[in-house]
Amino acid sequence: MDHIAHFERETTAFHRAALMAAMPAAPPPVPSCPDWTTADLVRHLGRVHRLVDHIIVDRLQSPPPDRQKLFTAPADATSEDLADWFAEGAIALAATFHSTAPEVPVWTWGTQHDVGFWLRAQTIEVAVHRWDLEGAIGSPQPVDEELAADGVAQFLDVVVPFRRSSSKDLPPMGGESYRFRQTDGREIWSVALDPDGPRPLGEDEPADVELAGSASDLLLFLWHRIPGEPLMTKGDVKTLERFFVMVPTV
Repeated sequence: MDHIAHFERETTAFHRAALMAAMPAAPPPVPSCPDWTTADLVRHLGRVHRLVDHIIVDRLQSPPPDRQKLFTAPADATSEDLADWFAEGAIALAATFHSTAPEVPVWTWGTQHDVGFWLRAQTIEVAVHRWDLEGAIGSPQPVDEELAADGVAQFLDVVVPFRRSSSKDLPPMGGESYRFRQTDGREIWSVALDPDGPRPLGEDEPADVELAGSASDLLLFLWHRIPGEPLMTKGDVKTLERFFVMVPTV
């Protein structure tokens, strides 16, 4: 998969939506990100892109100190200024991805510590946030099928273990099993949330609950952007509801 091409397309679409969101007198709220306005979302992603670029360019092997406070947008920036500030950071990060081999070792928040981790993670994140931003202006477009399918796999393989290890006071996992079936492609993803950690569920193992839908809808569901209703569901609904208790959103 050409993640860089997806990253550039998604950041271009995000910038376009940010400019449209800048037209009202006040930044609109983002329905899928409670308590955030479109300006908050643009500030967030623009800061993240600059932080990742800093990690890669400087070949950092540990998290930057005070990373939550680095690369904040100017406090007096207008919504239009923020849109262009975002675009500058996205273009710089894309150039860094183009010029840096994926296997170059750098710090990441996952167990894979290289530039390829950041390229994949940031491409998926900007696609989800592009959907968030377009939703705030009334025109959310689905995530590209290829990218969304990769995002589902990344969520189950990377995000779930991370959220389990980084969140405190979570209820124990009791072996609940989930299967996600793509209807606009052939992919099937299955996971069991065992007490000692998530594991792939075998093809011949039954799942407590199965969800079927487009790759985009499955990805947006896992990111807690849409409810389960647009998806075809079979099995124990209570087990489905428990998923986000055991794997909290951020």
